Amino acid sequence: MKKVIDFVVKYPVTITALVCLAFYFLPFKPKPFGDGEYHQGTLDLIAYIINGFEGNIRVDKGILTLFYYLFPYSLGYVFHNETVFYHLGIVFNIIILCLSIRYIFKAFDILHFSSKSKFWTIVILNLFPIHVYYAMGILAETAAFFSISLFVFAITRINSGYLNYRNIILLSFSLLLLTGVRPNLLPFTAVFLIYFLLQKIEWRFKATILSFVAVSSLALLAFEKSVSTNDGSFKNIAFGNQILWSRFELRDEPFNWLPQHGPDEYASKDYWNNIKKRRELDSICKANHLDRTAYFIKWVKNDIAQNPLLTLRQYSLKFFQSQSFIISPLIKSDKNLVVKYGVHVYINVINYILVFCGIFAMYQLYKRKNFKLFTPFLFLWGWSLLYVFVFHSEQRYMFPTRPVLIFLFAFAITTFGEKRNLLPK
Repeated sequence: MKKVIDFVVKYPVTITALVCLAFYFLPFKPKPFGDGEYHQGTLDLIAYIINGFEGNIRVDKGILTLFYYLFPYSLGYVFHNETVFYHLGIVFNIIILCLSIRYIFKAFDILHFSSKSKFWTIVILNLFPIHVYYAMGILAETAAFFSISLFVFAITRINSGYLNYRNIILLSFSLLLLTGVRPNLLPFTAVFLIYFLLQKIEWRFKATILSFVAVSSLALLAFEKSVSTNDGSFKNIAFGNQILWSRFELRDEPFNWLPQHGPDEYASKDYWNNIKKRRELDSICKANHLDRTAYFIKWVKNDIAQNPLLTLRQYSLKFFQSQSFIISPLIKSDKNLVVKYGVHVYINVINYILVFCGIFAMYQLYKRKNFKLFTPFLFLWGWSLLYVFVFHSEQRYMFPTRPVLIFLFAFAITTFGEKRNLLPK
């Protein structure tokens, strides 16, 4: 058994690469190009560069995701073939994913986590390799996973006495990348920067991280505004739709956690009530020439104020629903109930081992007064939860927290072993 543990601990990146290779041949994967926004946006970006930096680019979500896929897509652009783009994209994702695992395990080494904690981390990761699943599509999840893996590594090094420009730049880049691929996490970045500025750190390091993130973010925003095919109305409409939908999620059907993406036979009562209310509010805005976003916000505020207990119940259930995995194609398939629910019990038992170990580890960090790790992790996990409470609740909005949960899982096992004398201190 010791030889197995030693091998797994020594080669986590190799094991991750092999799991990715095996997963590629499995029948279940995300849609190759997701909703298509990153695929088309990256092609637009390449055309923009080729045309002498002229033209428009489709930017529906995080603009840095387009730059993330720029390198692999550029290699295959001469072929103009979607199959080539897809395979180059997932190879790039696999490389970045392996690099993410390397950074996470380097963070383990910095804090001298036990060998058994590293072993069980690899085991639980690959019993339910959701990080590998997302790498099989042209999506933003792998880039987000990498950004937080790098974030965990950088703050671990900085808080372990390795405060230098290299680690400050790594930390800055991780925050920029996270915000650029997951704009909904911008408030986390802002709060973390304020927290960082309040630390007893030389001002030259504070100025470096603040200027790097702020200047780069403003430059990206200016670039997006100058080239985007969207005039801003798309994001305003999406914002209004999401805050309204949040008021109907788990409202009349609190235990229907199936993701709702369209008017099919599985559409919930909450989904249809949301559509009905949206049409009603849209008609009021149109008839009275009201600002749609402002009116939707006003209605949501009033609904929360009038239904505080309902809101509390929704938020309590969303804590679990947003961190659970529901596979829509499987639920909607003609598989027997044993398969449908057996698979979901399996993957969510594994998932909640991570979640509850994460909670235990956060308690241990707080108890040990290790606020330099506790506080950033609390900011990220807390804001991610707040986002799904207030906006549309989907597991993908919680996925960027996964490297933190992986780190906390290993920390929890090491801590538990220290208490029980099962693992080396």
